[in-house]
Amino acid sequence: MDYLLYEQHAAAYIQNKGYEILIENYRRSRIQIDVVARKENVLVIIEVKYRKNEGLPCELISRGQMQRILNEAGPLMAQYHCLEWQLLLFHYSGESLVPQLFPIEC
Repeated sequence: MDYLLYEQHAAAYIQNKGYEILIENYRRSRIQIDVVARKENVLVIIEVKYRKNEGLPCELISRGQMQRILNEAGPLMAQYHCLEWQLLLFHYSGESLVPQLFPIEC
């Protein structure tokens, strides 16, 4: 399956839960974020990961990627007038379009 399909599915899934999609496929310098959404005053950064097999959530986002996300969260919060933010991992495995959702502590 095309990886873009998983990103689009994650955006539609979160939108159906009442979140406003702000950006899909955000790219700036060395950072790439799959989906940026907002609900009320909370900015939600969504990372979509697909693996053929199961993996632990902590293994799916590297330290470098986490640091780049941390550096980008503040400017995105200011741009979209949010008071807090969270990182949410959508993990797809196999051919399933049913994600496992993991809030990631930063």
